[in-house]
Amino acid sequence: MARSTTAKTPTKSPGGKALGRGAGGRRARRGGAALSLAVLAILGLALAALPLCILVLGGTLPTAVAAVVDRHRARYLARTVGAMNLAGVLPGALRLWEAGISFSSLEQVIDSPYNWLVMYGAAAVGWMLYFCVPPVVGMVLDVKVDETKRRLEARAKTLVEEWGEEVTGRKS
Repeated sequence: MARSTTAKTPTKSPGGKALGRGAGGRRARRGGAALSLAVLAILGLALAALPLCILVLGGTLPTAVAAVVDRHRARYLARTVGAMNLAGVLPGALRLWEAGISFSSLEQVIDSPYNWLVMYGAAAVGWMLYFCVPPVVGMVLDVKVDETKRRLEARAKTLVEEWGEEVTGRKS
């Protein structure tokens, strides 16, 4: 009797949840596709302009750390730090571009502490935005909700004064 060469995969995990190609599989494929695209972009950049690739990889290390640390599904930390970090890497990349993409111009750019301060300082601003903005927005929304509640209670009071207690819909 011939054996089947395909291995049977279990349909349920040890916890009882169904395995297979559900939403988790799609998310994993999307994450894998994004990682593959990033690797291809880095390889393309390395082939076209290795000094620029070295600068970008060294300058975006805080983004890599944020991507590893971020556990939220939507990756808000990685997005925020990444956007600010790329904005900080841009001036150094432009200096490298203007000086001609060579290893001697790369050395000039990376020897400047100012360039590193701009790259990593912008990433630090991204971290601060991620941690400081949500509580501030929460406080503003709380004040707005309280103001709306106060305004609606005042309006309800004037309606009761004008029309009587029966407009509340409560039985007396």
